[in-house]
Amino acid sequence: MPDLETRLRAERDRLDIDQPPLSIIAARAAALRRRRLAARAGLAGAAALTAVAVAGGALAALRGGDPPAPAVAASDPSGAWSAEGITIVGLPRLPRDLPGSVREAEFLDAGRGFLLTADCCTAWLSVTTDGGETWHTTPSPVAGLPTLVAGADAVTLLGAAPDYPRASTSDGEHWTSSALPPAPPATLTGASRLVPLGIGACGDTTGALAGPELAPVPQQPPITACWWSPVRAGDGSWWVGGRDASGRPAVAVSRDDGSHWSVSAFAGFPASAYARAAMLGRSVHVMVVSPPTEPATGPDRLLGVAQSTDGGATFGPVHPTGDQATIGGDLVPLLDGRLLIVDGLGHWLVSENGGVSWHRLEGLHATMRLARTEGGYIAYGMSTIYTAFSADGSTWQKLDAR
Repeated sequence: MPDLETRLRAERDRLDIDQPPLSIIAARAAALRRRRLAARAGLAGAAALTAVAVAGGALAALRGGDPPAPAVAASDPSGAWSAEGITIVGLPRLPRDLPGSVREAEFLDAGRGFLLTADCCTAWLSVTTDGGETWHTTPSPVAGLPTLVAGADAVTLLGAAPDYPRASTSDGEHWTSSALPPAPPATLTGASRLVPLGIGACGDTTGALAGPELAPVPQQPPITACWWSPVRAGDGSWWVGGRDASGRPAVAVSRDDGSHWSVSAFAGFPASAYARAAMLGRSVHVMVVSPPTEPATGPDRLLGVAQSTDGGATFGPVHPTGDQATIGGDLVPLLDGRLLIVDGLGHWLVSENGGVSWHRLEGLHATMRLARTEGGYIAYGMSTIYTAFSADGSTWQKLDAR
């Protein structure tokens, strides 16, 4: 009797339906089983991903849209998929099954990358020096479920308050640790990273993390901070986003290492709206977003985009985004002047006019979130099982991990 793969291939040929190989189907099923088990055990990351998927389905029903079909882009792990200059490069084999589920990723450059994976109560750090083709995995030196934060030349695993246990490394082998609460305010340095001293909610104190050293910034930004830039801008400035004292979406920038801050605010938006930014060279793009209400764990709504071409000294008008558009994570300014996002349904969207209008890219993997990191950008939840990295936002390489 023919084996199952042969029988399925014969049926696909007879019906002329292009379906993924059995190995891909098995990999997806295994990934889904792991996520169900993690959710039952209380893994916050898996629960959040499920909530986003539910929210995306609700928005699709309201807007008449459907999530993209993953079979178009995931049937061959070694393939490459392109749409309007955006390319996703596959792997020559199925990705390695690391312990736990991927929670966070950081790249310091095109070669050095770090993955934080976890189950309900244990975390692991995986390190690559070849752009994600191979990984070396060790238990996290910080107990519980830490946060992975990248500086200019090292990453830090940051535990929770009150003592913020933390450990920093540049190679995954040699660690510098600390378990002291935040120090008194100190001047930001080139190796620092802005972080919230709390859970990352609006109003948290703004801190600076340099290796294992953690301290509030010298002067707190004069806004209610809701977003902290994961990198410095090209001119060395530091950015936070949130709302000003009048409740308007606003961004604040410091050009003297946190001693003074300048604020730009944007009027005409609901009280729930706040601002965040994306930088490339002298261009700064401010996104005005509104957090979800029902369910509260869904994707943010993208209300509009404003652009500065002088490093954030002045901004043009906010271009409204129609149709209650959602956004999954960060906006990516591309080298050719376009803007790239994924929405709350997993679609890839680009704008050729600074956010005035957007159109969908067809044939790419459904992806849940894009995030800025020191060496480029991370794509999470790509076809549910992949994580990918891009140095420039145009070419995305799947990582040998899931």
